[in-house]
Amino acid sequence: MKVNVDQMDASERRMILVASDQKYEELVNEIDWIKVIKLLSGGLAFVPFGVAGGVVGVVFGPTLASSSYLAATFAAASAASVATSGQQPWYRRLPTRGEIPIPHLSPRDATARYRFDPGHPKDGVAYVLDPCVDAHYILPALANERLAQDKAAAFVQIAGALGAKRIEIMSAETTSQGGSADVKFLLEQAAAQIGIGAKFESKDRVARQVFVEFDRPDGEPRLPDELAIWTDVDPSLRALVNLRLRAKPRSAKVSLRFERSIDIDARALAELASRKIEVGGAYRSLQESVWNFEVEFWSSNT
Repeated sequence: MKVNVDQMDASERRMILVASDQKYEELVNEIDWIKVIKLLSGGLAFVPFGVAGGVVGVVFGPTLASSSYLAATFAAASAASVATSGQQPWYRRLPTRGEIPIPHLSPRDATARYRFDPGHPKDGVAYVLDPCVDAHYILPALANERLAQDKAAAFVQIAGALGAKRIEIMSAETTSQGGSADVKFLLEQAAAQIGIGAKFESKDRVARQVFVEFDRPDGEPRLPDELAIWTDVDPSLRALVNLRLRAKPRSAKVSLRFERSIDIDARALAELASRKIEVGGAYRSLQESVWNFEVEFWSSNT
């Protein structure tokens, strides 16, 4: 649904569709053969757009529409769609896939308004709003893995800005179910996803090891403005910052949990893909895990 995104709050555009007018017309006018078959067989009581049930319930199934992360997006776009649903008789749209209840804008407009990863945005691709980077959109299929990597990177940057001398990995555990034989594999998978090169001393135990070492800082401990958002979303990072800035400890222990940040999964993305909307490839589920670190700080008075 093409709407004025400048009038939408960030919570109402958590997902956007980047599509030129030509691409959007291709998507909405694609013949829905399953719908046609059901209509011909009398097995579908089709509901016109803009009446009871709402546009989301007609165009998309409950999987995508029920995401709490995207709820405001669909509500806002659906309201806009209902308000303009009388532009075309519903019976002329029976064989097609119909309107897409996601705010959409052209690649040029998207580039002018928001930030994307290198090589993006692309025509016909859906993006989700990064909750930790202002006005930055990422591919839905990679979103949770990407956010986990960003969190690990933010931890290192925050520790460095606070005057860290060394970060050591103390231990790690996976929160997924599985036998002991699977623990090393699951932890290796988790480490690879979040960018931690861990070594193991046994099949189910991470060896204590130096993760990062820093030179002596030039200034006093501080929290860079661009990293402050992470202290809002992660209590462990917030506690680390508060402890270091207020008490100036020589070392501190930090436990970081890496888990799904955006409640969008393989089924939801499959629903988008069924509309021939690109989402960044196959959904990559994040291996949930907890990593325990010890941060040693440089003395601030030497």
